[in-house]
Amino acid sequence: MIRDPNAPLPDPEETLVPRVFLREPGWKVGMKVGSEREFCHAIAPGDDAYHRLSDGELFVYSPEEKLCLPCAERRGLLHFEPKRLRNSMQTFEMGGPAQAGDTFKIVDPDDE
Repeated sequence: MIRDPNAPLPDPEETLVPRVFLREPGWKVGMKVGSEREFCHAIAPGDDAYHRLSDGELFVYSPEEKLCLPCAERRGLLHFEPKRLRNSMQTFEMGGPAQAGDTFKIVDPDDE
């Protein structure tokens, strides 16, 4: 469905589809295309057999297995918050050697 460009944008707080992050090494995201039978390699709670991936369904996969998104979430592969930025490192200024053979010295900006 194409959104009417004159319609107001939906409230971001009311979005039903969350942002999803996959940060596990070796895992990728794919989409099931076509009618060939492919299965999720996990058994959902309450089921007694593997379940099929549907045409157009997004899934995660590694070289060994494919998982539908609900099973990947149960396995703990999916995250719903972005990684936090790391704290900035303390910076310092280094005074270069004045003459050949001199060594570097650390200059404390508060002492200047």
